Amino acid sequence: MDRMSVKKTLLIKLGVLLAAGIIFFCVPGVQEFTYSSLDHLRHHDFDQVRQFVLAYGGWAPVVGILMMIIQTLVPFVPGMVITITNAWVFGWPLGALYSWLGSFLGATLDFGIARWYGRPAVEKLVNAKYLDKTDTFIKDNGVLAIFITRLTPVVPFKIVSYGAGLTGMAFGSYCWATALGQTPAIVLYSFLGQYLTSNLKVTVVVTTLLLLLAGLAYYYRKKIYQRLFFHKNSD
Repeated sequence: MDRMSVKKTLLIKLGVLLAAGIIFFCVPGVQEFTYSSLDHLRHHDFDQVRQFVLAYGGWAPVVGILMMIIQTLVPFVPGMVITITNAWVFGWPLGALYSWLGSFLGATLDFGIARWYGRPAVEKLVNAKYLDKTDTFIKDNGVLAIFITRLTPVVPFKIVSYGAGLTGMAFGSYCWATALGQTPAIVLYSFLGQYLTSNLKVTVVVTTLLLLLAGLAYYYRKKIYQRLFFHKNSD
């Protein structure tokens, strides 16, 4: 890449950051919406999240999607809360769809941030030791690492997304593995959502089943890779 191209790319990156900053700090309601969403999600208060989503009336589906995107950007904010809430508000089929869409968009955004702005920017959001572990796992298992970690809610979603963006993994492969891997957990938690908030045993059982599924996927990773991804990832 010549010097002119480097300068152009740098200006574009700075321009995107500036635009994001202007939208966040200057557009009425954006900052308040973001902080309110995170506050509700961190407190795990399902009823408050439900009321927050419903308060937007016809825009409620967009809010459900946006809240899922927001939680994917911030480490250790649980996506399960909005997944269950979306199922309560919209019914589990539509709720699962909105949660899946928000989760996927957030994951691609995480990947893009890491790929475009690099490790120094990501380390401001995620502890370096977690990134190191993620780097190793992804380098050892390639795109299948994304598929496996998406199966269970135990592995922090956003750490894997940021970590993948720092590797040489192809964006298309990352999207395919994310789209497929996140589906079982989102559909299952959406379907059983009304029971999960009041019955800890059901939560434990569902999470254990997903962990077993992830373990089986890892054990049979070579066969799964051949069937789903067709060729060995060069990364």
